[in-house]
Amino acid sequence: MKTKIFNRNFILLIIGQASSMFGTVLLKFTVSLLILDLTGSAALFGTITAISYLPPVFLSPVGGILADRKNKRNLMVVLDGMYCVMAILLAVSLSLPNELIYITIIMVVLSVISSFETPVVQSSVPLIQQKDSFVKSNAIVSQVNMIANLAGPLLAGLFYGITGKDNLSGVQMILFSCAVCFFLAAILETFIKIPKVSTQQAGNSLQMAKKDLFEGIRFLTTEQTYVFKAILLNAAFVFMIQPLITTGAPFIIRIVLELNSVLNGLSQAFMGAAGLMGGVIAELIADKFKASKIYQLFLIMGVAIVVFGIAVILNLSTNMTYIIFVIIGIVIFICASIAGIFIMSAIQQNVPNGMLGRVMSFYSVVVNATLPIGIFLYGYLYEEFINDLSMIMFATAFLIFVVGYIGKKTYQHL
Repeated sequence: MKTKIFNRNFILLIIGQASSMFGTVLLKFTVSLLILDLTGSAALFGTITAISYLPPVFLSPVGGILADRKNKRNLMVVLDGMYCVMAILLAVSLSLPNELIYITIIMVVLSVISSFETPVVQSSVPLIQQKDSFVKSNAIVSQVNMIANLAGPLLAGLFYGITGKDNLSGVQMILFSCAVCFFLAAILETFIKIPKVSTQQAGNSLQMAKKDLFEGIRFLTTEQTYVFKAILLNAAFVFMIQPLITTGAPFIIRIVLELNSVLNGLSQAFMGAAGLMGGVIAELIADKFKASKIYQLFLIMGVAIVVFGIAVILNLSTNMTYIIFVIIGIVIFICASIAGIFIMSAIQQNVPNGMLGRVMSFYSVVVNATLPIGIFLYGYLYEEFINDLSMIMFATAFLIFVVGYIGKKTYQHL
């Protein structure tokens, strides 16, 4: 019997996530443009972004424990409500002196909220879907998020291009729009029904937290070692690819190529569309593509980065360099989207429901521990090697080849 994927709870979840994700992307992209315009420095931009990624390193385990023990729907509602409040505060802070300090503080608080939200959402899908629907369900969630990643940067680039840093009220209107998105997400999430997984409640809160944390680590290091290795490999991959693109795209387009914010937003929209395409492809090949082949996607991404490195050496025109960069980004986002969906689904299939929140939080901790380091590092590299970007591309491609080769055996066991 064919499993029905689009049940009431799943529909509410993906629509709520779409609204929340759109608000998040719109907010972060607008702030990134503002920071670059205020500073003109890739290193400072990377530093501020890296600082905002630090809280999940310490707080994701707490988010995982809450996800396993508390009502997931209520947590989602509260967290999106907090997102809404912080977006409003961010808009108000732009009217104050030393706005960069306030922007940094608020971005850190938003990251704190994300520390709790990520494991809650990731551990909710298996509770409202059948096991044989995990890949397709995760692919749909990914597609919805990618639509947000497609529309968010495009609209942010257009709106910011019209308003710019000199039109304070215009930038504030963008941020107030983000607050509306978070508010709508919270309203929708109040109608979701997520089954509660029974867990033992022995001891006080601190004792339970310590027990839950060590239980999750023991599970990964002794019972599911290949899941543990897959998480570490994916963190290594994220360490290289996400900073390469998220820090590199605005810097290369705005500072190196000296193109406008509209083209910057357009590039992000194309990459978002590529991620969406990757989700569609993952759904179509869900019954054919196996986790053992994930390493092949890493190899393709490495080759794509090498191609851009060669394009930089050839010293092509500004427009041609921009076009090639966007095409390379599209290839990377398609492959990364497919790989991410299959890795996430493989983890969910190998982890019991009562352990999902903690495993997902560990996944977030590892990724978020490496990501700010990567963002800071690439911000520094782009600043130092602004006239020799090919070195960054070739070094990154080599490391991705290494990760893909090491991961070949691990993915065969998922």
